[in-house]
Amino acid sequence: MLTTIIPPHVSPNVRLVKTFMQSVWSDMNPDLLGQFVSASFVDHAYSPADKAGHANMVKIFSGAFSQAKHIIEQCTEQDDRVVIRLRIKALHTGQFRDIAATGNTIDVTQYRTFRIAEGQIVEHWALFDTASLLRQLQPTVVVAGTCTIK
Repeated sequence: MLTTIIPPHVSPNVRLVKTFMQSVWSDMNPDLLGQFVSASFVDHAYSPADKAGHANMVKIFSGAFSQAKHIIEQCTEQDDRVVIRLRIKALHTGQFRDIAATGNTIDVTQYRTFRIAEGQIVEHWALFDTASLLRQLQPTVVVAGTCTIK
């Protein structure tokens, strides 16, 4: 579920990204990727670095987490790029990596950058707070603290 309402005055690129996030990620429908990405789409976040890799990650996420909400907290557009900061809230109901379903609720930050050309997404980057996610799934896991300067 995407909780951000798209106002009528947003640019076509921002509208494309927000609709993509709703249709593909919030509705967990990787089959719709072709409606949003170009034939030459390059994904710098997932492997393989193409539409198939992106679709696979949607399937992995939707198999491991239910009741997902992708809340866009910030959206910035510059030239042909749209950058979003979002919070993902979901329930861990399936296996993720080597972690069996815990029933834990997750609340994790993610950043995504999209490059748009001719009304389609041609490139995608993502940065996910994996350390925070793993702490929420396995609270006993020790993750190194923040760096400090002495």
